[in-house]
Parts: sequence; C-alpha cells; structure tokens
Amino acid sequence: MNHIRAALSAVPAFALAAVVGFSAPALAGSEHSGHDSGHGTNSVQTHDNTAAAMQGHGTDHGTDAEDHRMPLHLGMDAENSSQAANDSQNGMIDGYQYQRTLNDYQMSDVTLRDSHARKVNFADLMAYDGPVLLNFVFTSCATICPVMTATFGQTQDDLVAIDPNYLMVSISIDPEYDTPRRLRDYAKLHDARDNWVLLTGQFDDIFTVVRNFDAVYKGENKMYHRPLTFLRKSKEAPWLRLEGLLSSEELADEYANLLRPEVN
Repeated sequence: MNHIRAALSAVPAFALAAVVGFSAPALAGSEHSGHDSGHGTNSVQTHDNTAAAMQGHGTDHGTDAEDHRMPLHLGMDAENSSQAANDSQNGMIDGYQYQRTLNDYQMSDVTLRDSHARKVNFADLMAYDGPVLLNFVFTSCATICPVMTATFGQTQDDLVAIDPNYLMVSISIDPEYDTPRRLRDYAKLHDARDNWVLLTGQFDDIFTVVRNFDAVYKGENKMYHRPLTFLRKSKEAPWLRLEGLLSSEELADEYANLLRPEVN
C-alpha cells in the first residue's frame, strides 16, 4: 500500500481510500527469472475463444466520441480490426485466439493522471507488490477496446473470489481525447471497482509506457493498437503477456493459474 500511496501522494487520505479501496496483500514469493526486457519468452500457448465473447459488449460513448476522429498515428482501420489483429497474430481460422508469453518489462518514471485528475507516478504504481492486470484502451474505440474493457469489468467478481488484493489498470492510448472526466464516465459505464485505476496523461508519457510493454506495432508510419492484456503475480514476477481477445472466463482462469499454479 505504501507504493500506491506514493504514486498518489497528492491525494488526501480520504480520497485515496476511494481510489485504492483494497488492502495490501502479504509479500508474495518472487518469480523473477532474468528475462531480457520486453523480449524474454518462457512459454507459448494458444487458446481458442469463441465469438460469443464479442456479443453484448457494445458501448454508447455519446455524440462527443462519435464525432471524434483519431489521429493518423492511432488509426483504427480495417487492418486494425479485432478480427484482423487476431488473424495476423495467431493465424485464426474459426473463433478468437490468444497467445501467451512471459516477459520482463522495465517501468518508466513518468507521471500520469487518474480518472479524478490526480497525479500518479507510474513506476511507483507498478511497484505494488500484488497481482496486477493491465491493458491499453481508448474510450472512443469501437472495435477491440469495448470487448477488452467489458472483459475486465465482467471478471471482477471472479477475481475477488480468487484473490481480492489485485490492482487493475487501464491506460488510454488516446490521452488528448480521453480526459479524466471521460475516463470517469467510462469507468462508471463498466462498473469499475475502487481497485481498477484508469490512467491518461501527456502523449509522450503515455507512449513511453506503451513502449515499456512492447505494445507498439509500427507499419506504414502508423502505430496500431493490438489486443494485449498483461498479468503479473507480484512486483518481482515476470509479466504474462496475453495477445488476442479473451473472455471473462479465460481471464479469470489465467489469473487463477498465475496465482495458484499448484492448485490449477
């Protein structure tokens, strides 16, 4: 909890409790295994995910978002649709799939802002010694982001049943549009609990974090957003990188397997 408090040091104690409304868990065992930053791979496994995960997750962001047009470097075109992303990465034929790898990532010391406009030191936030789930989204996205965010939202009950002391983080890759107010509305739309932190910030700082997680795909002078979810057991453990769309059941299973491999 000290690391979370440091990351949100500008927040009064009563407001801090509203954002980080969970107890710090006991120190978890280290799983750090010395991979090269962003490139180490311990295991690769592909899972099927049915098209049912795509159903019922549409969102209405209002006229503001509907009129919004992404900058070219954040273009969401036919080559970046949820289906194309999975086809190109995993050779999908029927249904959705995701790929699993283990990696170490170095966290940059940059300042972002949460949905209440409070400053958050990202490196301090990532020093939280407990389970962390993280993804990159943006609120006006109409393809993979609604699915990824709905999966986070729908998995919250299952995560609590497995281990409630997790930190969930969603980072906007469209910070110029995604103000704290828009993130606050987005959090409410998806019933985000107190330990789900949504972050925005300055463009360069956001993309420093994107690069930290090796989450940038460059092609034809554009950066394409990919369906990536990251899980980590503790601050010394490697990150489990999940590339592709997951259902809430699959995300809960990955969380359980990561925390309690001897049981699962």
